Amino acid sequence: MIAQKFFKLFPPPKFLDIPYAGLDICDDAVRCIQYSRSSKGLFIHRYGTKFLSPGIIENGEVKDPQALVDALSVLSKKLNAYVVRASLPEERMYLFQTEVPSTDEKEIRQNIEFKLEENVPLSPAESVFFFDFIPTTSLASVSVAPKSVVTSYLDIIKSAGMTVLSFEMQAKAIARSLIHENETSGTSMIIYIMNFKTGMYVINGGVVCFTSTIPWGHKSRYNNGNNIETNIAELRKHIEQIHGYWAEHGRGTVIGKIILAGHGAITNSVVSKCLLDFTESISTAGPKIQVEVGRVWQNACLPEKYVPPIPYDDSLDYAIAAGLALPNYLQ
Repeated sequence: MIAQKFFKLFPPPKFLDIPYAGLDICDDAVRCIQYSRSSKGLFIHRYGTKFLSPGIIENGEVKDPQALVDALSVLSKKLNAYVVRASLPEERMYLFQTEVPSTDEKEIRQNIEFKLEENVPLSPAESVFFFDFIPTTSLASVSVAPKSVVTSYLDIIKSAGMTVLSFEMQAKAIARSLIHENETSGTSMIIYIMNFKTGMYVINGGVVCFTSTIPWGHKSRYNNGNNIETNIAELRKHIEQIHGYWAEHGRGTVIGKIILAGHGAITNSVVSKCLLDFTESISTAGPKIQVEVGRVWQNACLPEKYVPPIPYDDSLDYAIAAGLALPNYLQ
């Protein structure tokens, strides 16, 4: 990456290089990670998790703001992390693709504002949006957050004594850590398995182009009264639906890789069996899909022979926070 090589030779000015942590806020936990930099590369400087009681956040909606403030305050004081880039929940956001008229950012933003209400149930005044160019196309992928959701999360984080530099959709942050920085072509599906839900994200050329979250997690089979086969059938059904959708709407691109994240991705044998059955069935009718477990630190430029303090299994739960924490010159 040209920018990365440039900043290795010419470090950014101190006022542009404020130390910050990546803060991932999800239904069952808040996770934080911060890198430190040396001449040899990046090191994991601080990290930690504060688990949340059920009901504080449900499907990305904060039900008990004060409880979340308290949890964030404890974590930030423990880690001495007060400046963050924070995640926004995928369930509360919208994503769509649109033609862009030029490469002029002002003109693009005006064009997106004009098309906003055609694609999401929000007016420009009610929303905050971000966009990324999709490589080899004239399209932009636009993620939209209700301004009320952004304000809510901002107020909570500020009340915990933290400063927010920016927000980012969880899917985009996890793609930054799990999709190799040099992968500017090809299409992957990230399957992020949490306790009671799973996020599925289609990444084309490094850009998030499709997101979906289902109420199925690696602990679901122990709690909803269904047998293992019923639960895994639910997961497979959604994987097949997304694969079929992309086959029709992917502009000729096909999903060639599935990347697993989340602790449950490797501790749940049922998930492994589901993906094996799915990929075998797909390969009989088309190209074979590669399945791999995510490598959370691959874009962090960690020094050779450096062993991260976070065990590999646990690192899969830090994928979003790790993506948010990457220095600007690596993003």
